[in-house]
Amino acid sequence: MSRIPITQVPGLLPQLRLHASASYEPGSALYVYEIVSTDLGMAASASNQTVTFFDRSTLQATGTLAHHKDQITQMRARPNSLLTSSLDGEIGIWDLRKPLSAPALGFSAGDALLSFDLGNDERMLVGGAQLDEEMHLSRIRFWDTRGSSMQAVRVFESMHSDDVTQIHCGARDGRVLSASTDGLVCTFDPAQEEDDAVLAVANTGASVARCGFFGPDEQYMYAQSDMETLQLWSDDATLLADFGDVRAVAGSGVPVDYMAGFRYDIATQRLFMAAGTDAGDLHVFHVGAGLLEHAQVLAGGHSAIVRAFDWDAHTGWAATGGEDGRLSVWAATQ
Repeated sequence: MSRIPITQVPGLLPQLRLHASASYEPGSALYVYEIVSTDLGMAASASNQTVTFFDRSTLQATGTLAHHKDQITQMRARPNSLLTSSLDGEIGIWDLRKPLSAPALGFSAGDALLSFDLGNDERMLVGGAQLDEEMHLSRIRFWDTRGSSMQAVRVFESMHSDDVTQIHCGARDGRVLSASTDGLVCTFDPAQEEDDAVLAVANTGASVARCGFFGPDEQYMYAQSDMETLQLWSDDATLLADFGDVRAVAGSGVPVDYMAGFRYDIATQRLFMAAGTDAGDLHVFHVGAGLLEHAQVLAGGHSAIVRAFDWDAHTGWAATGGEDGRLSVWAATQ
């Protein structure tokens, strides 16, 4: 039996239906890793180290970035810009108003990068690296995007003891959230020296695959492990809810094999989770304080694991990408 209370609340969100579906690259066996919305269209990263832009209505490709020399690990969108990080140790900032032959700015880490984010002032760039096994260091680097050097201006080396899988720059007080396969979720003040920077540390007890702030004042955090467990924390590292293995919801009649992503809806002040099946269906849940409300299922867009999920509740659309190499767009029924 499931340890997680499940209720069916189909009216919680506008119901989405499959609008369009297409291959990232026809005839290929690529995985689609991530999707973000940009001013140039829907940007999708794939296992061939490229990012392709698609028209969201038609899924016609409109442009491709082919710059990185290794797997693209994360993307972030800003007005007229796209930022990408890679295991090649570089973060690129792309000006979407110009030809896509090369990034407008490139920042070098020297380590394989797993995660990054850009502060709200669009000046502080923060990147999290893989563990340097030779030096036994897990580095978080800081760059000044308006400086004259593309090299890091500061480095933290003792925040984590393993791969830094997540970096998020908060909107409140300039805090930064980091997470690692060491099981720790840290909030810290990047303006301080490393020894004085830590604000709170949550020990999840498992390797952290995803995390993020949520709440109207970013006063809460979610943490997903690579063992498909989910916890909710306050920003002072007080555990609020421990859902355990989310795959246990199958005991409530909702098949789940993995978590695919989270989105916080500011308008309703709700945290939503997308969780999928190996066959390609995606279930959307509202994550409450110790309960999950099943809002809808996105079925028929994929035939394998869904890795990419982007969604806006109030404009009534979602986009997904998967290990089947396909992109799907979902629109609210009229």
